[in-house]
Amino acid sequence: MNFKPQINTRLNTIDKNLVIRGSLFVLTFLSIIFKCALYLGFTLNENVYKLNFSIGYDKASYFFKYYGAFILCFMCLYFLFKNKGKLRYLIGVNIFTTGLILNDLWYFRGFRTVPSLTIVKQTANLDNLSDSIFSMVSIVDVIFIIDILIFLVLYFKIRNFYTEGKRKPLFFLLALIIGVGYIAYPPFVTNVLKKDHPKSYIYGMYDPNDTVTYFSPIGYHVFNAYQVYKDSKPYELTGAEEKEITEWFDFKKENLPDNEYKGMFKDKNVILIQWESLESFVINQKVNGQEITPNLNKLLSKSLYFPHVKEQVNEGTSSDSDLMINTSIFPLRQGSTFFSHPDTTYNSLPKQLESKGYSTIGIHPDKGPFWNWMEGLKGIGFQNLVDYYSFNSDEIIGLGISDDSYLQQIVPMLKDQKDPFYSFMVTLTSHGPFDLPKEYRELDLPKELDENHLGGYFQSLHYTDKALGKFMDSLDEEGLLDNSVVVIEGDHTGVHKYYNDKIQNLSTQEDWWTEVTWDVPFIVYDKNAQSSKQFDITGGQTDIMPTLLYLLGFDRSEFEDTTMGKVLVNTNKDYAVLTNRTVVGNATEEEKEHAIKGLDLADKIIKSNYFKNYYKK
Repeated sequence: MNFKPQINTRLNTIDKNLVIRGSLFVLTFLSIIFKCALYLGFTLNENVYKLNFSIGYDKASYFFKYYGAFILCFMCLYFLFKNKGKLRYLIGVNIFTTGLILNDLWYFRGFRTVPSLTIVKQTANLDNLSDSIFSMVSIVDVIFIIDILIFLVLYFKIRNFYTEGKRKPLFFLLALIIGVGYIAYPPFVTNVLKKDHPKSYIYGMYDPNDTVTYFSPIGYHVFNAYQVYKDSKPYELTGAEEKEITEWFDFKKENLPDNEYKGMFKDKNVILIQWESLESFVINQKVNGQEITPNLNKLLSKSLYFPHVKEQVNEGTSSDSDLMINTSIFPLRQGSTFFSHPDTTYNSLPKQLESKGYSTIGIHPDKGPFWNWMEGLKGIGFQNLVDYYSFNSDEIIGLGISDDSYLQQIVPMLKDQKDPFYSFMVTLTSHGPFDLPKEYRELDLPKELDENHLGGYFQSLHYTDKALGKFMDSLDEEGLLDNSVVVIEGDHTGVHKYYNDKIQNLSTQEDWWTEVTWDVPFIVYDKNAQSSKQFDITGGQTDIMPTLLYLLGFDRSEFEDTTMGKVLVNTNKDYAVLTNRTVVGNATEEEKEHAIKGLDLADKIIKSNYFKNYYKK
């Protein structure tokens, strides 16, 4: 019997299977690298909802070998499976990495950075946020899953090519060594061999977006997982770091004589309203002949007004604003400060006021676990905290109780406070995606504008402004404005932060709504004021606490060694640092370097609980 034809047929079948399996492995490998370049094609583009593949490819091409090394570390497990398990793993790793990249892209559109692993602790934030999340998705994103859909459709046809697939641990080990070796070689050369390597600089980058560019989203998450592990351990400052922090605060000090603004609101109650997504550009503006914020505009006639306070929030968004307004410390560079370090000690605004006999209360319309704000404010030092469960949810708009109902229910709470008191409260209805129901839209806008996110933003702010007007009237009726200042500030920018690309799609543009300035207003209103003043100085959210303390009569010595901001009514500094490490305003190179350094030092201050020994109740 002649076995040769049967052997040849068998070999040809094996060869064909090997070629098919090998080709699918390589195609999957290349498609994931391709998706990493796609990611940069969106995130490096000015309009992050539209793809500019050339810019993404040009940037990624310098680092494709690093992308491939990290991807190979995941794909090498393929060789430990046999038969159809190889195909299932191949499709599974493609789905997993694609999901990771898409998650990073959608997160980037909302926060202009990539998520840290610490976000897994923040599942409470998903409550009622489905509309906001879906607004970060673009139809163009389907390009990321085309190859997966093709593989799934062809699964039953190509699975027969995997009936002879054996485990190959040597291949697994070889692929793992190649991947890890290529990643580890530059730091090995630099740190062990003490020689220069042309790519060693990319291993020292701290910015998450840079890490994604150099190592791909997959590589970023590997490094981030290690960083999160390191951060889970107590952080001990070295002597050099403590000296660095002390010198930073010393450089910040301004030896200026006191002026007429010190103590102008001494002993007054402080009612602070943190207005969701409020930007400065809408104030004193009209759209289609109608004032967007008429009630807020009226308050300016008896207010100190700072229109150029820059947004400085990071990944904690609104909770980062809670932090900065009440501590004057920058939030962590990765993750939410309130989630990872809610018990950090600060020389905070409520603690300072409590030392002068104030009672303090923090009020949120959200549930306590949302951004872990309740634990965060408790750590900051508020005596009393009120959340969603203390309110009658008689009217729900968007994410929760309407601003109108919420603010009216706060009035009796404030009436029960012992003078003097400090009340910190946040609003909710003007949260993105600014899809205020039709029955609450009172502005008469052109159809195109009204259906755009910008029109929705105008409508949402106009709604909250109306609620603010009723709230102020109620406070006045109860006599609460007679000895109180009302402070209004925006927690972060809104339509320009999340939907600037939607504004660009409008056929009719107005100059005043197209410029992105990152300005949020800071207003201090006093019913008894005889005049008003607008300060056109450039500041940041960390400046609000020291400014308020100065206005309330506190000496600089009581807060200047523990706050990272400046006194906006008595300063020679006219600049602020943004969370992306850009310094805006009029600053020398030395001042820019100092401001940027403050972002990194804040991490060390928070993680080491630096002020625990400095300030005690």
